[in-house]
This record gives sequence, structure tokens and C-alpha cells, in this order.
Amino acid sequence: MVNFAFGIILLLTQLSGSGGQLPQVMEPSYSKAPISGDHKGEVTVSFDVKSGYLINRIPPIQLKLEEVDGLTLTKLGFVSPSEDPNSTDEYYVDVPTFGVSIEAGEPGKYKIPAKLIYFFCSKADGFCSRQVVDTKVPLTVY
Repeated sequence: MVNFAFGIILLLTQLSGSGGQLPQVMEPSYSKAPISGDHKGEVTVSFDVKSGYLINRIPPIQLKLEEVDGLTLTKLGFVSPSEDPNSTDEYYVDVPTFGVSIEAGEPGKYKIPAKLIYFFCSKADGFCSRQVVDTKVPLTVY
């Protein structure tokens, strides 16, 4: 029993970044196209996955946006499809993207607070975990 507990502690120590937290495995990136004219547009949210990790298809990836003064978001919650035609296991080969439709009342720079929730596995260790990341979707309206 002591060896098992020591093994779990060792595994968590190896996977932990500084401060004893899990490494951020998936980083969101956002399309840079500004919104102009009628102040309507879409920001595409895509994801870069750190080498050595896999992103689970089930449970799905979730992106939860918060309302921001001056912006109208047609949707606040996004859930990835669990299907990936290129996958032969429970992990994404092609991590899906989300299209966030936005309408702005005024030109300006905005940051939309969001939570990114996903499950990942480490290829080397066989360790899996849930991760919740606070992020902000940047937006420029002309």
C-alpha cells in the first residue's frame, strides 16, 4: 500500500508544474480578424495541444463565455462534437474549433472572459485529468 501511495505521489509530482499544479495542456488561440462595418462578426477559437498529450473526445471540450457590456453574443456556451472521423480511439486527432458570433454596439477593444474545460491524458504516463482554464477572448471592433 505504501508503494502504491508513493507511486501516485511521484506521478503527480512529475506531471505538476511549478506550484504543484498540472501543466496547461491545451492553449486556446483566436482569429485576429477585426470586426468592422456593421460591427457584426465571428471570432474563431482554435486550440494548440502541448506535445505528449491527448485530448479526450468524451467528455467533450467546453467553452463558457461571460457577457460583456457593449457586446451581444449569440451563444455563451460551446460543446465540442464527440465525433472525429480521423480518430480510432477516445482522443481527438483534429481538435475542433468554435465560432463565436458577436455583435458590438461601439468600436473598441474588448476581452470576453471565458472558461475552457477539457479532459486530457499524458501519453508517457497514462495519467488523465480534467482541466479548467480561465482565459479571455480578445476582440477589436472598428
